Amino acid sequence: MSQVQQLSSPYIFEETRLLFYQRTLICLWLAVVFFPLFSILDYAYCNEYFSRFLLYRLIYVIILLAFINLLKQQTFKKLAPYLMYLAMVLGSLVISKMAVELGGFSSGYYVGILLMIAGALFVLPLSAATALFYGLSMYGVYLATVLTTLGLPEQNQIHFAVSNSFFFLSLVGIVATQSYDDLHTLHNQLRAKENIRKIHYKLSAYTDGLEETIQQRLIELQETDLKYQDLYNNIMDMVVLVDDEGIIHQFNNNCRTLLGIAEKELEGKNIRQLLRHEREKTDWLTHIILQLRGNLPLRSIQLNLVNILGEPLEVELSASRIEINHAPYFQLILRDISIQKSIERKLLDAERLIGTSRQAAIFGLARLAECRDDETGQHLSRIRSYTRILTEELASSHEYGPLIDDRFIDEIGYSAVLHDIGKVGIPDSILMKPGKLTEVEFELMKQHTIFGANVLAAADHGKENSSFLQLGRDIARSHHERWDSRGYPDGLPGDEIPLAARIISLADVYDALTSNRVYKPPFSHEESRAIIVRESGRQFDPHVVNAFLRRENDFKETRMRLLLQQPEPARNGS
Repeated sequence: MSQVQQLSSPYIFEETRLLFYQRTLICLWLAVVFFPLFSILDYAYCNEYFSRFLLYRLIYVIILLAFINLLKQQTFKKLAPYLMYLAMVLGSLVISKMAVELGGFSSGYYVGILLMIAGALFVLPLSAATALFYGLSMYGVYLATVLTTLGLPEQNQIHFAVSNSFFFLSLVGIVATQSYDDLHTLHNQLRAKENIRKIHYKLSAYTDGLEETIQQRLIELQETDLKYQDLYNNIMDMVVLVDDEGIIHQFNNNCRTLLGIAEKELEGKNIRQLLRHEREKTDWLTHIILQLRGNLPLRSIQLNLVNILGEPLEVELSASRIEINHAPYFQLILRDISIQKSIERKLLDAERLIGTSRQAAIFGLARLAECRDDETGQHLSRIRSYTRILTEELASSHEYGPLIDDRFIDEIGYSAVLHDIGKVGIPDSILMKPGKLTEVEFELMKQHTIFGANVLAAADHGKENSSFLQLGRDIARSHHERWDSRGYPDGLPGDEIPLAARIISLADVYDALTSNRVYKPPFSHEESRAIIVRESGRQFDPHVVNAFLRRENDFKETRMRLLLQQPEPARNGS
């Protein structure tokens, strides 16, 4: 944290420290929820160790609750970085202890430490160096625990040790890079907020009560042009007096200064000539005059002007109708907001960057689950692309158009890649089995739908507004349901299956059919199409199948484009 203090203003440092404290509490609470929850994995994968592992988990949860209680006290808030680091190291130690009891390097339980790294370090506002230190410390705990307990790995354990180390170090590198980007984006956003606050104070100092004074003076002095001059020449905004046709009759000094136009050139000029966009030249003055003739004052209309050099000038317009010598005129007050709009655009860019970072984090978590069964990002990219094609087509259909809006289309894109997140709870012996699964193994494989739904439901718990995780929970649980109610885990029929799950179901099956598997070569598009059509009304929603048929050329083009980018290794399907 000292590095942040040296490179940032006091405001940015304090805001970053407060954000770290708040997110530390969130991470600790999530650990309190998830750590016992993964006892389900203990029960399914290593039932004989269930009681002992549950004791380890509960002891760790009690320690976390003690940390949370400490942080709630004002005196201990500054200890958030140290307690967070200690919590992560202790969590790594507990998971490493379980891995040792399950075989050391050959145990897949080390993935729990990877989830801690991905879940916490993607959220905390850390510098790249700090993220590396956290991640490498956790890796060091794992390595030291296994080596000191079991000694150097035997010949059959070496490739597990190398593979685990590769995943550890790769994820730590990704987290460090993402932390650098996130912290840089956060500081830019805070600097923009600080600048807006300073500008707001300056504008308030300049214009406090000024607009009300102007209106009062205009009422008192509307019978004579001469009485306006002092007011015009001392106001910080541009003040322009125009007639019904938009011809300029009077203006203040600041108007000439900002526009860079000489007095003799400005007087008698039509104000439409100063507007930047053709649409505004024809529409805006007519609209203003119609309202002002009815004595309706206008406020906060934004326009784009140009100065003498052709440079853009963004302004905010307030206007009112006045009479001079019984003739109607229109008083326009134009406030220069170019700096404010520039800052707003920078803030929007920062928000878009944050959104991009969030998508990268989601995709990274999904790939973390997929990497256990040799899946690659190409599968996730195809699923997301197929899903968007289907959803956009259904949005224009009579049946589902009213149910699908832009938010649904965006969120199903985020959620689609999480459909198999529950596979982190399936043993490697099943997930990586090259041959056909037995009935018992297949029943356990089915549990990945429930594991995934539970994990996403816990992550979304307590939020006031629904998020893409709620959609992800429906997809994770129900993407293996069938239209004829013969699917799993709930045997839902027809429309009772969430719409998002019905869409993902077809996209996932199409990708499985057209991809290489250990038990089959890839089917052609035509063969896959025939299978999907045959299963319409049985496995798939007929409306979703019809949408697929209308856009099948897009499926073919997307599949070929992504396959050319990177070949995908075979994997065991579920």
